[in-house]
Amino acid sequence: MTEDRLADQVRALLRNAGRTRPFRRGDVLIAEGAPSDEVLLIESGKVKVVLHGANGADSILGFYGAGELMGEMGVMGDRPRSADVIARTPGVALHVEAHTFRNLLREHPSLFAFVSDVLSTRLFQADQRQRLHASFEVSVRVARQLLSWALSSGEPAAGGGLRVKGLTQLEIAQFVTASAKTVDHVLKQLRGDRLLETGRRSYLLPDPQLLERCLADPDWRPGRGDVSRFSGRPEDFAPRDSTRAC
Repeated sequence: MTEDRLADQVRALLRNAGRTRPFRRGDVLIAEGAPSDEVLLIESGKVKVVLHGANGADSILGFYGAGELMGEMGVMGDRPRSADVIARTPGVALHVEAHTFRNLLREHPSLFAFVSDVLSTRLFQADQRQRLHASFEVSVRVARQLLSWALSSGEPAAGGGLRVKGLTQLEIAQFVTASAKTVDHVLKQLRGDRLLETGRRSYLLPDPQLLERCLADPDWRPGRGDVSRFSGRPEDFAPRDSTRAC
């Protein structure tokens, strides 16, 4: 059985055992510290996992969408919730009670295998995120994360490049563990390098491969030099006409 068919089988199993409820943007679907009394399957819409720090600063641990399982770790370990799951858009979630989910795990090896794969993937992603934070300064973390989002889920833009949509600057800051002011400065630097165009909750990488080549140089930083040396097309990076209206 292929991985996609396995996922479809597992989701059908959960749908037969749970009930759906709509949610609105900003709703807290899972609250930190609450009992782990159910598992959620996101049917539509987008959510984020938010960890509240002791110093009052929030960190985003991940963004998730349709087909993603949420809250399974707390249910399997019978532990209180370790973070909030907050809706970023309206959507629908399937709710499966904890005891029902545990019974399904025991009775259906396919579900156990699926959940094990989900946990393995998320542990790997958490490890990669920790490495990113430990190894790079904020400006490089922002550039790398924008590139990662563009390559994994970006939409092709009409004029070329990849566009990441729906994120606020605050969410980017919470994901890379930086202040919103610092992230705003980095975005300005990337725009100055002509590696990024921004709009309302929109981030266009006009040439993702160029940004990737820049990031491959351990000495490169946003806003600190002419990126044309990475492109082979110096004419593309001629100084802009400062008299032209924005």
